[in-house]
Amino acid sequence: MSTIKDVAKAAQVSVSTASRALNDNPRISDATIAKVKAIAEQLNYQPNSSAKALSKGEVNIVGVVFPVTNETAPANPFQLDIIRGANTELVDKNYVLATAICQDKASLLKNVQAMVEQSKVHNFLILYAEEKDPIADYLRKTGQNFVVVGQPTQTTDRYINNDNILAGRKATSYLLEHKQATAPILVRSAKKWQYEQDREIGYQEAMLAKGLTPLVYELEKNDPKAFFREHPTVDAIISVDDINLLRFYNQLTTINWPTNLPAICFNRSRLLSLASPTAIKVDMMPRKLGAKAVQLLFNRKTQSQLVGFKIID
Repeated sequence: MSTIKDVAKAAQVSVSTASRALNDNPRISDATIAKVKAIAEQLNYQPNSSAKALSKGEVNIVGVVFPVTNETAPANPFQLDIIRGANTELVDKNYVLATAICQDKASLLKNVQAMVEQSKVHNFLILYAEEKDPIADYLRKTGQNFVVVGQPTQTTDRYINNDNILAGRKATSYLLEHKQATAPILVRSAKKWQYEQDREIGYQEAMLAKGLTPLVYELEKNDPKAFFREHPTVDAIISVDDINLLRFYNQLTTINWPTNLPAICFNRSRLLSLASPTAIKVDMMPRKLGAKAVQLLFNRKTQSQLVGFKIID
């Protein structure tokens, strides 16, 4: 088995230079990094990832920070698929996942602080983005390596995301063009997550481009009976995600309302397929998001990346 000394000798550099090149040290030229990595591959050199991590004062663990939820909240299938994609990528790197899931911000911050200060975890994926988030603030101030899955609130944060405005526009246009909808509503929550806001912007753009009036149904605010009495011409549904569509359908059970209206929903969870098999799905590729998030986490020279989506009818 080849060693770092073999790689250094073949590349005609010192062992320390070879090690820095393999770790993408910014002090090493791109040409030297490329040369050393090519030779390492030729020699089938496999670094000892545990020793490498320990030498840097860290462990082979990536912390995954979930948004705050109460204990009765159902598991989010989109986030679970992100984790599946991330874990597949981490296995190849000899890393494991550790999750931080709490019911309030203070507990979540304490959890993340313990991961950093006691367990020596220095690489994180944050599965949400919020203004003035104490967890993200702590990771920035202490110089941790982290990637936000979503649209970050600070331009310096590295992130992986979908183009949610484009997705919202394409989903709306699909209903207008393929299902002959003329009055589709957008269903969203009152939480105003960034992805919900972006998908709503895309919806509004598509509606206005056709000379139609956007109409939003807010789950925590609107009463279904009153809403549809006021808007009887609604002929299609666009939901910002699968969980909100299921919540919307649950509200509709309290009124007499057509159940065969075309619906399109972001995310492609198995739960949605069981509850509403006819709904059109916009697959936001969560497993690919997770895998790409890990790749970005370990490639600090790249600031951000977008992952595509596809409409499945």
